[in-house]
Amino acid sequence: MSLNHVKSYNEEIRQWLIKVAALAAAIPKGSLAPRKCPVCGAGESSFFADNSHLDYVRCGNCALVYMNPAPDAELVDQGFQGEDELLMEYFSLISRYKGGIPERPDPAADNKLKDIYRFKTSGRLLDLGCSVGDFLHKAKHFYQAEGLEVNPLTAAIAEQHFTVHKGFLAELALKPVYDIVTLHQILYGLPDPVGLLRDIHRILKQDGLLYINTPNADSYAVELYRGKVNHLYGYTTLNLFNESSLSALAARCGFKVLSLRTEWLDIYLSDLTEFYDHPDRFIHKRNCHLPNYERKMAQEDGLQQSLYPDLGRRGNYLVAVLGKADGVPGAERR
Repeated sequence: MSLNHVKSYNEEIRQWLIKVAALAAAIPKGSLAPRKCPVCGAGESSFFADNSHLDYVRCGNCALVYMNPAPDAELVDQGFQGEDELLMEYFSLISRYKGGIPERPDPAADNKLKDIYRFKTSGRLLDLGCSVGDFLHKAKHFYQAEGLEVNPLTAAIAEQHFTVHKGFLAELALKPVYDIVTLHQILYGLPDPVGLLRDIHRILKQDGLLYINTPNADSYAVELYRGKVNHLYGYTTLNLFNESSLSALAARCGFKVLSLRTEWLDIYLSDLTEFYDHPDRFIHKRNCHLPNYERKMAQEDGLQQSLYPDLGRRGNYLVAVLGKADGVPGAERR
């Protein structure tokens, strides 16, 4: 069962998100600094959306959507390492709900494995930002699975079952021994996505794969909800990719796109009603105060998957597999 269909989880996440919005509103504007596009370095951009507290722009060159102005990168990194009390509250929350060990999945059908399994059915796998290890428990049946995590709370849970490298990849002396590296919902919060992908390129074998799952700036949900979409709530999202900007990131870092799809419509009738009738209390995918919200969401998810198995480039999440391109990425850093 998806956690999105669990009422107690939604209730706790909703209360946490309300705190996140309050903190975003309290961020002093003077503490934010303008930045160029973190993918291509271009300075030209146009307004894309605001979440009532923070602004997002679209790069005029590669089409990346990014927060601008934004917090200092060092503060963001420190937050994920445990300095941000609200983020630690979130990690504590998910550790209570994601602590179970899933059954052995069908790798050709599982949403998180099928894109990888299509290209590699075995090998050494590193999950960057592995959290409590929920994906590693799936991957271990088919791959030599390891994790990397900067947050001490979730790393401690994952390392009860797996080898977990603690710290940022740039600081670790990992060898180029990995067949697969995975990034599940990581790119959106990175101040320097180029730096991370170049570090990943370094530790992958020549025929290695990089799997990416990240929010999609071109989704129907983003077009409809704009600054109220789940991806832009609060202060933790720095980047929203689409096919164009993800391809630009790949090329800049020595990768090529082998496959790309999108998934999940993430537009529900209950949410639509709340969005238009009560925008002041609307929180995308977390309107659990509505009657039978989780049951209706589960039914709609099943219906949407059967009616719209292919969302083209408009699903709410991008799912991509990258391979190494000929040559190596440039050594320059901005």
